[in-house]
Order: sequence, then structure tokens, then C-alpha cells
Amino acid sequence: MLAKIFTTVKYTLVSVNFLFLITGIIVLAVGSSVQSAYNGYHHFLSERFFSLPAFCVATGIIIFLIAFAGFYGAFMENYFMIMAFVGAMVLMFIFQLSACIAGYVLKGSTVALVQQQLLNTMDLYGPNLEVTKLWDEVQNDFTCCGVLNSSDWLPHLNTQETFGVPISCCDHTYGAIQTFTCNTTVAYSTGCSEAFGNWVKSHAGSIGIAGIVLVLMQTIAVAGALWLANITRQERQFP
Repeated sequence: MLAKIFTTVKYTLVSVNFLFLITGIIVLAVGSSVQSAYNGYHHFLSERFFSLPAFCVATGIIIFLIAFAGFYGAFMENYFMIMAFVGAMVLMFIFQLSACIAGYVLKGSTVALVQQQLLNTMDLYGPNLEVTKLWDEVQNDFTCCGVLNSSDWLPHLNTQETFGVPISCCDHTYGAIQTFTCNTTVAYSTGCSEAFGNWVKSHAGSIGIAGIVLVLMQTIAVAGALWLANITRQERQFP
């Protein structure tokens, strides 16, 4: 009976490790995709938005290595490898739980952080070509204008009299030959801190979700590993 239980736990742990390996790859992919998505908006995001996906990438790589140790320990029924796997998993559990908490804290303050960064770069529109192009891309892609609304541009562009705003604030047809005026009357009504901020928030949330899934998988793997280690120790009479 004990041998049957042992075999069941052994192959269950091997299966769980396989799923854990897949989860690690998913976390690595999520971290990489978020990092890649954020890289295009570096001027509009604080460093906190880049440290979290970088942590996920590192975590995914470490999980990949730990999972192989778990495979070896479970398949070879090696008590010390299993216990080393359990210790590594407990450490990763703590790290991943920290990432989950950080992800949801960051998600809650995303719009405020983005809003501050956008305000800080408005005066660079025009003098700084990179920031100018980035503002135009954001306003075009997210159909937004300014930080809270289009009137935010007026003091920064000195257009209080004409109410002029960047052309990227208005819906226009590329290639059309005509006189085009873009001002607060026809500009997009949504502010970029809301539209762009919600996009950033959704990516931060995906890291938190991936972290929760991983924590659940870790709990199952650690429980199975401890059970297998205990049975291995009893059968082989380790002191």
C-alpha cells in the first residue's frame, strides 16, 4: 500500500513540476512582453514600472532551473534533492508573493504615477524630438489629448489665445490636402492619464495574475515534495 502511495506521489510531483515549469515559462513570457510594451514609453513611466517585469523575467528563469531540480529529485527519489527543491520553492514562494503584492500596489497607483510623468514631460514637447514623437504616438494611439484634458496644453504651448493643441490631439486623415486646425474645441475629450494609464494598469495587473497562479502551483508542488521526501526518508531509513 505504501509503495503504491509512494509511486502515486512520485509521478504526481513529476506532473506538478511539469506544470510548474510551464507556469515559469508563462511568467517569463508575461514579464518579457510587459517589459517590451513599456520600453516604447520609457519617458512616460517611472522606473517602478520596469523593475517589476524585470523581476518576473528573472523569476521565470530561476523557476525553470528549480523545476529541473524537482524533476530529478522526484524521478530519482533522491531525498536531499527533494529537500533542496522544497527549500528553493519556499524562497521562490516568498519572492513571488512579494511580486504579487508589488504588482497590485503598483496597479492601484498607476494612473497617478503616469499622470505625474506626463505632466513632467509637457514642457519638452517641441524642444525634445523624442518626447514630442512619443506624445504624438500616445495621443494618436489612445485617442487622448493632454493629461486630464486638451486644455492642459495651452500654458505649455503658449496658445491661450488661439486654443491650439498638437495635431495629434485631433482626428485627421493622413495624406489629405486641406487646411486643418486643431484646437480644444475639436480635440479628443479624454485625457491621456486616463486612457494611457488604464493600458499601463492592465499590464501591471497581468503580472499580478501570473504571480497568483504561480503561488498556487508552488503551494501544491511544495506539499507534494514534502510528502514524497517524508516517505523517501522512511523507506530508506535516513536519520
